[in-house]
Amino acid sequence: MHRLLAKRFLSAADYGITLVLLAVIGSAAQAFSAPAQGDLGYDIYDIVVNQGVKGPLGFVGGVAAFLFGVSRLFSNIMIGIPTIVAAVCLIKADSILQTFGMTI
Repeated sequence: MHRLLAKRFLSAADYGITLVLLAVIGSAAQAFSAPAQGDLGYDIYDIVVNQGVKGPLGFVGGVAAFLFGVSRLFSNIMIGIPTIVAAVCLIKADSILQTFGMTI
């Protein structure tokens, strides 16, 4: 009886802690907008996002990852599907970042 009550209490505590953490993380999210030219961090944003992720390097990396995922899809589906999802996320990273409202 004691073990059953302890197991139920720990299970409820796990759910409670998870809900509290989600509430704290969710309340800290803010909308992200690209820094304007001259702002602090614009040069880093320009190199990483505009020239890297949205540029030819990000596109080639996304297409290469997509093709790798498709080639692995039939032999090992557990590697193929996450690779395809990651490739799509890489190609659309700037839109995803603004949609989720994360800050850098």
